[in-house]
Amino acid sequence: MMSMRAFANWFALIEFRTKRAEFYRDFAEMYQRNEAMVSFLEGEVANANLTRQRSRARALRIVLRRHRDGEHASRVSHLLEGVVPRADAMLLTAVDRAADKPQALRALADAIDKQQQMLRLMLSYSALPAMTIPICYALIVVLGKVILVIDEATPVYAQEALWDGINGWAKDVAIFAQAWGTQTLFALGVVLAVMLWSLPRWRGPVRLRVEAWPVYGLYRDFQAGMLFSSMAMMLKTGETLQGSIDDLAQRASPWMRWHLGRVVDALEENPTATLDAFRRGLLSAHLLSRAATLNRSSASFSDVLIQLGTSEGERVLVRVKKAAVIANFALVGLFACVATFMGVASMTVPGKFASLMEPSNLMTLRALYEAEHPVH
Repeated sequence: MMSMRAFANWFALIEFRTKRAEFYRDFAEMYQRNEAMVSFLEGEVANANLTRQRSRARALRIVLRRHRDGEHASRVSHLLEGVVPRADAMLLTAVDRAADKPQALRALADAIDKQQQMLRLMLSYSALPAMTIPICYALIVVLGKVILVIDEATPVYAQEALWDGINGWAKDVAIFAQAWGTQTLFALGVVLAVMLWSLPRWRGPVRLRVEAWPVYGLYRDFQAGMLFSSMAMMLKTGETLQGSIDDLAQRASPWMRWHLGRVVDALEENPTATLDAFRRGLLSAHLLSRAATLNRSSASFSDVLIQLGTSEGERVLVRVKKAAVIANFALVGLFACVATFMGVASMTVPGKFASLMEPSNLMTLRALYEAEHPVH
């Protein structure tokens, strides 16, 4: 369990984390100007206090304190551990190894911008279902209650005639909405929460079968882009491919660590089949085809990694937008169709009820019912 102090620290750093791409670019300028890190951090803390950026000031004080401690004082990943989200860990490891730290930090900032752009896109497309589904659900429940009230007022011998055809379907929907509507909405929320929780954690053969599903596929493509950016930086320093993978796996999420282990196993079987090593689930069919295309004209696989890590961001965003539109259409369309159907039924059921309640029709229905259900 997170302690109160840790929670307070996490809460205080939220604003800094959302704007950390700006900090990474400022950090890159520090390296480019050859400014001493202590001077930079002290100056930025003073600036943050002056502009009342409390979250940034708190984060920079943590980094300054770690730098002054002396242990791993120049390792960026150590200085920022816990200050920035764990998702940045892979690229921060690459920054430590990069010969050109300003370029590496700017690449990290660009990756963060893409990630936040994707998140904003998903949130914007989530607004419509968030507003529409509760309204549709409320309409379904209210109209269902009207239909069930009519059912209670209908004599037993007239019910079969009233609930014939689509009216009967509407009654079934009304009964389900009254008995299981709240539970169904809650279950949908739980499924969504579990899906999001499982993205960086779920591993195993079953996960491989769902990697192509919309949410899981987009997560895999984005994480693969982050991985390739990190590996490209490390390979430029002369690090071997397997050594880069081993270093990145130490700071990767459980899901990425599992996939990297599968890549290492493949490389041990065939060290020269670099592209084939990534075919075991880490790359989608789209990224595999792109990698194969780039590999044909590239001098080394490092060039392929650089291209995939820097040029695929826009393509992933396009796929995120397409998936969000499909999800919107599916979710909103489902609830809107049911609400519309119940709206139509709320007009046909009372009309049919009024017709059946005419004395001549009631007498006929009663006679038929008594003939079919004789009293002994």
